Amino acid sequence: MTLLPISSPPPIHRETLYSYLGRLAAVWHTEAPDLAKDMGTSFKLLLAQDEAAIEAFADWAGLQPEVMAELLSWTGLRAGNVRMTFRGELYTSRALRSPIMRGCPICLKEDAAQAGGSSAAMAMRGHWQMREAHLCVQHHHPLVRFWEASTPKVRFDIGARLQEVEDNILSGALDCPRRKPTAYDLWLDRRLEDGFDDTWLKDHPVFVITTFCRLLGEVLLNGQDPMQARASGSAHSAAFNVVVNGEDAIRKVFNQIASRATGALDEPYKIFGNLFARLQREYLEDQDFHPFRDLLRDCIFSNWPIAAGEEVLGKAIESRKLHSLRTAEKETGIGAKVLEQFLVEAGAFSADDNRPSNRKLFDARAYSDLLNEIPTLVGPIAMREAMGATRQELIALRDADVLVPRTQVEKVKKPWRINDGLALVTELSASAAPVDAGENAWETILLACKRSETDIAHLVQAIRDKRLSVGQRAGVSGFHGIVLRKSEVDRITAPLRRAKEASYSDLSGSAPAATVGRSVGLRNAGTFQRLIEAGHVPARQIMNPRTGRSQYRMTPEDIALFHERFVTLTTLSDETGRHRNTLRGLIAEQRIEPFSPEGQDFGAIYRREDVAPIIRSVVPLAN
Repeated sequence: MTLLPISSPPPIHRETLYSYLGRLAAVWHTEAPDLAKDMGTSFKLLLAQDEAAIEAFADWAGLQPEVMAELLSWTGLRAGNVRMTFRGELYTSRALRSPIMRGCPICLKEDAAQAGGSSAAMAMRGHWQMREAHLCVQHHHPLVRFWEASTPKVRFDIGARLQEVEDNILSGALDCPRRKPTAYDLWLDRRLEDGFDDTWLKDHPVFVITTFCRLLGEVLLNGQDPMQARASGSAHSAAFNVVVNGEDAIRKVFNQIASRATGALDEPYKIFGNLFARLQREYLEDQDFHPFRDLLRDCIFSNWPIAAGEEVLGKAIESRKLHSLRTAEKETGIGAKVLEQFLVEAGAFSADDNRPSNRKLFDARAYSDLLNEIPTLVGPIAMREAMGATRQELIALRDADVLVPRTQVEKVKKPWRINDGLALVTELSASAAPVDAGENAWETILLACKRSETDIAHLVQAIRDKRLSVGQRAGVSGFHGIVLRKSEVDRITAPLRRAKEASYSDLSGSAPAATVGRSVGLRNAGTFQRLIEAGHVPARQIMNPRTGRSQYRMTPEDIALFHERFVTLTTLSDETGRHRNTLRGLIAEQRIEPFSPEGQDFGAIYRREDVAPIIRSVVPLAN
């Protein structure tokens, strides 16, 4: 017998087409497939969302176009092979279609109560089918499993399935402990209801936000069972509380997660788990995920040593931001142990840094010159051969700071820049006159130093000041061939020898100002000397008995006064126990400028009173 349409269709609220069909079938005491046939279509065509079948359904049920549109919006309409439109937005089919049908048993009990206890009044709400929904906001009840069916024909025969679980629903067997809705629950419910969103998320699709929150939340709840975190909604909630605050908050939490990478195998795919994997593959071409993918990529570029041209999350980095000890070893061809000594000395990381080599990170740009230079450095033999110097001559030049190795680390076997040696030889021999091999009135620079008891630096300075004539011994090239006239050496050094003892005796226990400067990290002697000559640091000017040169010396009292007034990154590190890079960051964060009265450049030196807040913040109070 043909069934006539009912004159007063049941009310609809967030209901799906298949739920509504099931309720109509219950009213007529028939099955949904039979009712669909009576409507002039088939249940199979309705499941396939055939346009003619949907029109037949609307005509038979007497649903106005706006009511039908609302019903379909909560059902989800196909939009291609793997996409669906739901509440006016695009979703992947998996986000809305699961073999497991869930819902709120309290809602269904209320439906039945309003119709005298009949399951025919129970309506399955559309938002319950969302993978990322977990709670009924109205009743504070978790969404629970009602049934599971892999075949859509069985799964969406709603009336028949509800009859199967009716007793469990009405008896309260499916009731669970209630919980207060989280900010995520409330946001999602309101957004689905009418699209209202006054947060930073308003311009992002619901599918993207909910998916991103799930993936990020699983990373945030590191150690918690992902399935449990997902089912309880704790993953979504934890991430939503971050994401809702915008890009800066997301960027900050990404960096916090990245800080977990301390082990040799802690690459981005491990630290960020499914978040990285899904953005790298499944959602790589989805433009709606681009803002979040860009933030994650920036985090990875800032926390892992990614090489220039290496692609991460769909884009390559133009130039390397970070090196690790391992990547630097690979690019330079220099062993990690040697590189580490250079980098520790340069302040890239501390000597007691016990991280694995691939996590000892440093700024690639800041140390690029050093890395480029290390492979060009040579040992003492190659240096002597290049500049034509004997072993003792090179030692004397080094001890007098006339030639300064690129590194002061004793274990480094190749500390010399050949160009430094060649430049010195070129400079000193620029005006040299030829001198016969047997000419006894001339002597090498080192012999002149020994005979006159004068430091080699003093004679080199005299050559630079044009106070000594320079010759080049015939047949002898390089530094060893540079000779000085003995009579001129005696004339210059005699007054210095007479002043040695008197000048030095007054300052027993003092130290050269240049040595003090190096000890506080101001390796450029000229910088520390300018500080003294400007009157900011006390020191005494004397004649050095060994070199015969005028120099500044500082007493213990002078040194103490310096430390009372000023700090450097080196002294701050010694005082606080914190790494130089950490302190440099704190100083930059507080916008503390170096000591520079009237624009004078004294290097990286700061007034103690300016950095006192930093010292207090990093040094724990004594018990």
